Amino acid sequence: MGFKTVAQNVRVEFIEKKSKFIASVFKVENQREVNIFLEQVRKEFYDATHNVYAYTYGIEYPVQKYSDDGEPQGTAGLPVMEVIRKSNVSNVLIIVTRYFGGILLGASGLVRAYTQAATLGLEKAGILEYHECEEILLSIEYSDFDKIRWLISRYNAIIEKIEYSQIVDLFLAIKKEEVDEFIKKVSDITSGNFLADRKGTVLRVI
Repeated sequence: MGFKTVAQNVRVEFIEKKSKFIASVFKVENQREVNIFLEQVRKEFYDATHNVYAYTYGIEYPVQKYSDDGEPQGTAGLPVMEVIRKSNVSNVLIIVTRYFGGILLGASGLVRAYTQAATLGLEKAGILEYHECEEILLSIEYSDFDKIRWLISRYNAIIEKIEYSQIVDLFLAIKKEEVDEFIKKVSDITSGNFLADRKGTVLRVI
């Protein structure tokens, strides 16, 4: 099972009718990290009008929660959560801080502003896509090395380590759904003169 998450923690801001919106985006793994970042932002922007947030973490059994933090119901936290859902990202917390500028935005204006803030935050953070991969120890002859490296690049597999002795040992991570086909291609290239030890599954960015 693969998943997408943010590549880095970032912050963006913009002005909408004199109200300042600041989106803080964090990668989170659990409730403890959510609470730490929430407390951090609330302390930093203690004088803000609102600190709206939405988050999700957990892959198999995801936890999702959002808060309008005093904004009219459905105009703030939910739009931020909808941006997270539509982007299909996991393990992320987005906090949108608002400093009221004296001009009312109305319900639709608030939805647009909070949606824009969350969207800009995710765009700046960037997305990493994790895939369920199988780790393989592939042992080949030196004469096949260049052809196998080319094959590895075609599958966007990760070479985690190479050891040189009488043969070449390649420690690889390959998308789980592509492993059988990859090994068949290795067999064709080497005329069956290779060893493949399948070590188990891991999550990797490919």
